[in-house]
Amino acid sequence: MSKKNITIADTYQKDNLNKELIFQKMTWFLAIVSFLLYANTLNHGFVLDDIAVIEQNKLVQKGLAGIPELFSTLYWQGYWDSNAGLYRPMSLIAFAIEWQLAPNNPFIHHFFNVLYYALSIVLLFKVLYYYLKGYNVWIPFFIVLLFAVHPIHTEVVANIKSRDEIFCFLFFTLSIYLLLIKEQKIFQIFGIVSFLLCLLSKEAGILFLPILVFLFWLKYKKEKTILFSKIIPIISISALWLLLHRYIILSSPFKRIEYSYLDNSLFGCDDVMTKTATGFTIFARYIIKSIYPYTMSYDYSFNQIPCVPLSSLSFIISSLLIGILFFLAYFFRKRNSIISLGILFFFTTIFLASNIVVLIGTTMGDRLLYTPVLGMIIAVVFLLLYFSENKTLKTFYHPSIYFLCFVFLLFAFKTYNRNKVWKSNATLFTEDLLNAPNSARVNFNYATVLFNQLPSNVELQQQQLPLVIDAYKKALAIDPKDKGSLTNLGVCYYRIKDYEKSIETTKKALALAKEDYSLKANLADAYFRNNNLDKAIAIYKELIQNNYILENTYNYYGAALFSKKEYTQSIAVFKEGLKMNKSSVELWMNYGNTLAASGNLKGAITAFEKAYELNPNEKNALKFLTMAHQQLGNTEKANHYYAEFIKK
Repeated sequence: MSKKNITIADTYQKDNLNKELIFQKMTWFLAIVSFLLYANTLNHGFVLDDIAVIEQNKLVQKGLAGIPELFSTLYWQGYWDSNAGLYRPMSLIAFAIEWQLAPNNPFIHHFFNVLYYALSIVLLFKVLYYYLKGYNVWIPFFIVLLFAVHPIHTEVVANIKSRDEIFCFLFFTLSIYLLLIKEQKIFQIFGIVSFLLCLLSKEAGILFLPILVFLFWLKYKKEKTILFSKIIPIISISALWLLLHRYIILSSPFKRIEYSYLDNSLFGCDDVMTKTATGFTIFARYIIKSIYPYTMSYDYSFNQIPCVPLSSLSFIISSLLIGILFFLAYFFRKRNSIISLGILFFFTTIFLASNIVVLIGTTMGDRLLYTPVLGMIIAVVFLLLYFSENKTLKTFYHPSIYFLCFVFLLFAFKTYNRNKVWKSNATLFTEDLLNAPNSARVNFNYATVLFNQLPSNVELQQQQLPLVIDAYKKALAIDPKDKGSLTNLGVCYYRIKDYEKSIETTKKALALAKEDYSLKANLADAYFRNNNLDKAIAIYKELIQNNYILENTYNYYGAALFSKKEYTQSIAVFKEGLKMNKSSVELWMNYGNTLAASGNLKGAITAFEKAYELNPNEKNALKFLTMAHQQLGNTEKANHYYAEFIKK
């Protein structure tokens, strides 16, 4: 009898060892796949908001010294002086540490993004392995594998700024692991701290609170005392975070910004019912994208997702899709509760982003599906196994498994290719013009890429500018009040010397921002070039009075006065300009011409000599020196400068 018992025990132990060995191998496989899949992002540059949170963030660039200030200020404060109501210090602190190690090096930030992502995948597998221990280990493996390679995650992992999403999910998963899987008291403390770090990573982390409470209830529902002792610290730390968050936001010296249709196109909808109907269509898009991201874009702003009324077909279809999902959650609540829990996880974590109840600061974002997609994957995998009558994955060699392997390869291929798009702003803006053609912002960004890529050669610029103009016109066709497109279009018209259209377009932009002195400067230059001298002079006076002075301000102002033969005033303007920029050859030349026109030839000669000294290739200086000396009767000097002129 004892021999038989030993044999059974040995067999049981061997099975456990084999299971543990398989689990370890799966863990390593998931970690390696997660890292390698995004390895092609490591040499990418700073893209989109990376510039604001890293490359040009004055607090992050302080490195370790900037950490105290990052912890006590608004999310964007190192870049711009506005209060967007965001407090997310964790990712910024990580960027500051990385900047300290390797300043202005995108590689280190991309490396840690991928590393933290791979770590979150490993943690997720450990958590799901624990909660699905009654099922074959291949089930949590496939769920995590599909989550790891899901293409919707490319924006989060490939775009450094979205470290906040990675951290929020990573710390949430870690808090589950420490609070509910590990039993020792020290792990409980670390678990509470981890959840606080989740909240400090992104405000959406508060949506995980009801999930944590539910998991506690699931484990300790029969032990009320223990249940409350577990829940109270988590609720308390959430309250502490909320107080800190409100304190930072309310104590900011900067005015709270108000979102408009430019941030979230639903702000442009006519009424509440239309906003709600449009929110339902966004919710439906999130459902479809979580199953398969048919298209992806870095932006879905005005007017990629148009407002729709309650009577629209898109609202009816969207409502039907959402209703089906709710029905499935109800239908499977007893038949297969994991399906219901997966759907409820999706609803809980995506609900606010749908813009149905509260309008947030963006219309829609692929990054907002980063965590919710897990719930949908869980539901879909269990639905597939349920309907294929392979509920517990008793056999690996089954059509449902072949299908999951196919989806894995399809997702991995799509993710790998989408990563390439995030290499730079140029590649991203160009590619996503196809994915979000009705977004004014996407069209503006694409036009700006073309504008920034214009060659320095003026002749080649003239050939390529019509393409840039057409691109800005497309943006304006979507949003006629797009100040950025109007501003840049005015510059484009200026460069092709169509000054009438430049004036017309710049005035439209100025009507949207009446105190924008950069626009006034553009308008003054266009007036000057179009020979509207009085209007140009009036604006130049205003610019100087308000201390907004560009390189050409004094030059064009003085030249305008010169053209009106107001030489005394013109000379005074050029003198002021030279005080600020003594190395400007053009200013010295114009100053010399004005002195000559007023009869001060000796002063003109001094100015032309200075211009020639600054630029020995300035032929006109030699020409005017020749003429000035001739008029003064100094033939020797005139011949000298004429000989130099001939040599040039």
